[in-house]
Amino acid sequence: MKIFIIGLILMVVKRTGESFVNEITAVRGSDVWIECTFDATRMSQDEPVWWLHCENSNCIEIQHFIGGVDQLQDRAASRRGRVYPDKLREGNASLFIENVQMSDEGHYECSAILTDGPCTTISVLTVLASSEPPQLTEALDTRSFTCSSRNGFPPALVTWTGGSGMNYTLDSVTQHTLNPEGLYDVVSKLTRNVTEEETICCTVWNQPLQEHKTNCMRVTPGQETDDQHLLTATLIPVALFILACCVGFMIYRYCYKGRRNLARKQKRISNCSHQTVIVLIGKPEHGVPSLINSCVFAYKAEEPFANWAGAEKDPPHYAQPEEVPLTERITITRALLRPEDRFWTSEREAYLDMWKREAQSHRRPFVFVHSCTEMLTTVAKDEIKELFEDIKSVMGSHPFTGLTKKNQGHAEELMPFFHSLGSKRVFSFHNYTIQEHKRTAKRDEEFLDFMNACIEETDSETVRLIEDV
Repeated sequence: MKIFIIGLILMVVKRTGESFVNEITAVRGSDVWIECTFDATRMSQDEPVWWLHCENSNCIEIQHFIGGVDQLQDRAASRRGRVYPDKLREGNASLFIENVQMSDEGHYECSAILTDGPCTTISVLTVLASSEPPQLTEALDTRSFTCSSRNGFPPALVTWTGGSGMNYTLDSVTQHTLNPEGLYDVVSKLTRNVTEEETICCTVWNQPLQEHKTNCMRVTPGQETDDQHLLTATLIPVALFILACCVGFMIYRYCYKGRRNLARKQKRISNCSHQTVIVLIGKPEHGVPSLINSCVFAYKAEEPFANWAGAEKDPPHYAQPEEVPLTERITITRALLRPEDRFWTSEREAYLDMWKREAQSHRRPFVFVHSCTEMLTTVAKDEIKELFEDIKSVMGSHPFTGLTKKNQGHAEELMPFFHSLGSKRVFSFHNYTIQEHKRTAKRDEEFLDFMNACIEETDSETVRLIEDV
């Protein structure tokens, strides 16, 4: 088919203007020039010059210049090959292709409109690929040898030799597979009963490139004795026992280390020496009460789950904040906003005044809580931004963010927005709930890390205030 298309183009070109055919062979990964020159004195300034790439009767325009100006600039990132506009004035429209790939193969047509007719150059590019060095392995159980090589084009030939140049190729089976890159992988298998010590070699040939690559292996005749069978039968159970012991020890160490890690984080919370109120801000149905329950459940690891924060209760339960003690010095409270679309209503000034007064007696890290199941509208984003700025005006820094229901929603999509508002830490949680509170170490650790981060934030704010004074 390729020869027919090229022949047809040649017949047309012979009747329409100047032309010649240039056959080019390139190795995959190399750089190649496809030449195209014409008499620049016979070309008007505004006449076009263009390149076509044709493969399997499908032609695509890859370059188009008028007056030295690239007309396909919008496709510059995806098209292959490059023409240098400053060379066009000299009558040189040669195409440079860097790192040639199999997809670049085909025929290329360069055309320029001259004062006395068109000038067309046709080039046929053939791309070859050098096969990787062959890998040679031996299977002792079947006394067979496998030779494999990848990424060659055209399909490589495989020959087997051994002994004093004996040819074993007829005793082999070879299979070629076309991979997604348009290259051929080859696997050849030789089965041979070795009766004396010899060297067996596998050679992969790429005939168009006149290239051959060889790998050899020294083999000796062998047959397992009864003692070897007995040794194998003994060693395998011993090895499996040792492996089981190692795996068991690693699991024990992992679990023990995990328990110690959780205990250390729980102790850090217990040792908090200053009065701290963690304030969770969010709308109903966004998981604020269940986040409080989850924090208490993770901290009180030995106690069963309880609905400490009154999760899943209906209004007017939401009308007032509710505090839940975590330790003697740490309390978690919630500032639930009204369920309307807008975050700030008439309660705004009351909340701000209350937070300013209480900031004088308690350390109050703030956390904005949002469910991953609810995407943000433009209006909601503007109002959350206003809320973050109000909290910063009271506390000196933006709140943390806690994204609940990460197992049901879009945590990865929401995180960048809250980081952009100045939230230094954005956490995502799969809350413990009344219906689903099976404890796992990983989930406990998420809530313990969150509480420790809140405590550490108040410590850093205290240091900052002292430094400012």
